Amino acid sequence: MKNYIYHLKRAYPNYGWSNPLWGDKESDERPLMVNCASCVKTPVQHACRNRVGRLDYCLMYVISGRLCDKSGEREIVLTDGDVIIIPPKTTYCFECTGESIYFLCVHFTGSQSSERIADYKLPVYPIWDKTCASNQIKIKFQKLFEGFSSDDPYRDNDLSALLEMLLIEVARSIDSAKAEKHSISKSLNYIKEFYSKPITVSELAKLENMCPTSYNLCFKQIMGVTPTKYIINLRIDAGKELLEFSDLPISEIASMCGYADFNFFSRAFKKVTGKTPSQYRKSTIN
Repeated sequence: MKNYIYHLKRAYPNYGWSNPLWGDKESDERPLMVNCASCVKTPVQHACRNRVGRLDYCLMYVISGRLCDKSGEREIVLTDGDVIIIPPKTTYCFECTGESIYFLCVHFTGSQSSERIADYKLPVYPIWDKTCASNQIKIKFQKLFEGFSSDDPYRDNDLSALLEMLLIEVARSIDSAKAEKHSISKSLNYIKEFYSKPITVSELAKLENMCPTSYNLCFKQIMGVTPTKYIINLRIDAGKELLEFSDLPISEIASMCGYADFNFFSRAFKKVTGKTPSQYRKSTIN
């Protein structure tokens, strides 16, 4: 998919990329109504901000990369396969914290939009959920994007139907991910408890009665990243919290996060966040 913003051209003026209210509309014209949608795929730093709060809902789905939002009381980090719905009048500021980002989103409204979200048990900000490794959500988005190019008099109804199919697919994928996640629950709990200690894929695989190769493939399919990458992200997230909310020396923080070598911690931290630990601490103070 190419980078693009899709909107109903006859209903909304062509504001451009920079306008935060592109396609923003609250409506009860039909049960579900699509306002606009977009595909963002870029190897450079990217920010998705809304400081005023839109009138519609926004569903965001991350295909690859990391989006971090620190505008609320809790930090939200969206990674591969994560999905979240941002309700109306909610301010947020998602920023790419890695080298690249690839995500899809759709803004929608309608008289039954809140009921649909509740019925399908979809995650609403600040809650988010992991989907299973599948191309079905991406395919549903592609069909939605294609729907904008039609001049058919039933185009708006078609978009509403495509949105319904997308919401159902997201709900189905979340349910599948939760079921699959149970199959590696022992090792996931082990990682969360002992992430600051040396951990090998072999010992994690043993906990699940799998060989290392099968476990590695299974873990990546369920979590979207390899066990090694998952552990690194967990350690870096812990490091970020300690850098921001403590005065501990960075060398001590590195050790607490599982890095005996400070330089190794610094390189890993910069690779994930784009900043050194010192730079990150200074930016949080500012």
